[in-house]
Amino acid sequence: MPEAKPKQPLAGLLRHAPATLCVMRRYWVTFAAVAGLCVLGTGLATWFCLSQRLELLKSQNALLQERITAFASTPPSQWRRLSDRARGLLLAGLEHPGNDFKVLVVYATADSESRQYAAQFVDAARLVGIDARPREVAPAVSSEVGLMVGTATATPSEQAEKLKDILSSAGLDVRYSAWAKLPGDDVPVDFALFVGPKPW
Repeated sequence: MPEAKPKQPLAGLLRHAPATLCVMRRYWVTFAAVAGLCVLGTGLATWFCLSQRLELLKSQNALLQERITAFASTPPSQWRRLSDRARGLLLAGLEHPGNDFKVLVVYATADSESRQYAAQFVDAARLVGIDARPREVAPAVSSEVGLMVGTATATPSEQAEKLKDILSSAGLDVRYSAWAKLPGDDVPVDFALFVGPKPW
């Protein structure tokens, strides 16, 4: 049986270990300084990112607080309402056979003005036999204002486009917005109507 040869790499490492330790002892101040600078640099970069994020959140919070105050101070006489003409065109569009809406989810922000305006769309949808499902979100969930057709897909579906066309034809200022279904919400549609706060 052949005799086992000593492992050369391990022997080489052991042979150079004293020299390596000597170099580390000689330059330990440099190693420590470099390590300290790395730690300091990482800490400063993290602090800068967090401070920027905090300032952004403070700014957004101040904006939302201003809007909440504006909602509370808006008298009912200045609330949005569907005119007779707009309501008539909305009803005609929703009940048109070519549109075939089955379910319409209508979101309102949690303030009285937005709720009552959203209720007018819910009532119109129910009047023509559509299963209208009202929802409510806190003002802090979204900073967008006005009427929006929310879409759960990157490209608006045919039904979403039809709803936007109906609203635009009724003379309402409406645009698309990204929409993510709430957890546990199993509505069988990929679009929704959002009634955000007043844009003025």
